Amino acid sequence: MKEISEKVMRNMILEVLHVERKNLRSKAKTDQRMAEELAKIIVDYARMSM
Repeated sequence: MKEISEKVMRNMILEVLHVERKNLRSKAKTDQRMAEELAKIIVDYARMSM
């Protein structure tokens, strides 16, 4: 399995934190919806690194 570079990992973490922060302010998304969105971000970054 190919490892994700540190730069890609940092970008992914920053995007996840941004989405979480945005949702904390608005509470627009349920826990389930947030989990789905975070999973999508992680999968997208994993595909980019391959």
